Amino acid sequence: MMNKTLKKFSLSKVLCYGLLIIATLLTVFPLIYAFGGSFKSLEEFLKGGTQIFPTEWTLSNYVTAWTQANFGRYTWNSIQYTALSVGLTVLTTAMTGYVLSRAEFKGKKLLQGSMGFMIFLIGAVTIYPIFRLSKSLGLLNSIWGMVIAQVASGQAMFTIIIMGYCDGISKEIDEAANIDGTTFFQTFYMIILPLIKPILATVALLTFRDTWNNFMTPLAFTLSKPELRPLTVGVVMLKDQGDGVTAWNIMLAGTIMALVPILIAYVFLNKYFVAGVTDGAVKG
Repeated sequence: MMNKTLKKFSLSKVLCYGLLIIATLLTVFPLIYAFGGSFKSLEEFLKGGTQIFPTEWTLSNYVTAWTQANFGRYTWNSIQYTALSVGLTVLTTAMTGYVLSRAEFKGKKLLQGSMGFMIFLIGAVTIYPIFRLSKSLGLLNSIWGMVIAQVASGQAMFTIIIMGYCDGISKEIDEAANIDGTTFFQTFYMIILPLIKPILATVALLTFRDTWNNFMTPLAFTLSKPELRPLTVGVVMLKDQGDGVTAWNIMLAGTIMALVPILIAYVFLNKYFVAGVTDGAVKG
């Protein structure tokens, strides 16, 4: 009996680790391929083959990518676009999530249901209505237009995440604060906000990732004003730098440079991200 149990346990462990290894390889391989391709010459890259890393390593692709893509300007655009989007998303979703968790008002259930439905609408469905609305409001060809569109697109999902986290916090804390004379907003600012920092860090990291990697919205908003393009759009344009041939090697060099901020953010915010996810799971 003991041997059968050990065999079942060992088999389940082997399957678990096997799936984890496969998932890791599928995730990491595109990054390794892009890294190797970014150091290849265009001729070697176009030859194809199974060799991931170049026979001769060259940094010229990175130099070309930096100069041709106007990386300095595009990086600054991405920093503005991402910083404003993260700050406003965290602020608005934190307040909305708290209100939906604690306040009682007419139409609350309808609003919660609408937000739940909005989560399942993909960007390809909403990009045209957002574009038309932004055009009518005069928000095209501006950083603020992209920021408002990005903040709006993340409201539903992040509000529901924060609402669920707030639901796990005892309402007795609010009642005790009310007895002490605090208002609804003061309770949120002074008591609830410090308690939900882990989930806010998770929202900030996810917003940073989505905003920094966003392509369709910035492309639509900067069609007639290329100087406002963020890195994601500028990097894709690098493939046209190959004298009539698609310069994938240069584009990959730009892609690797554009990934650096994401990796840095993940290294510093990973523990907060994990804490937010695990605490939210326990509280929910």
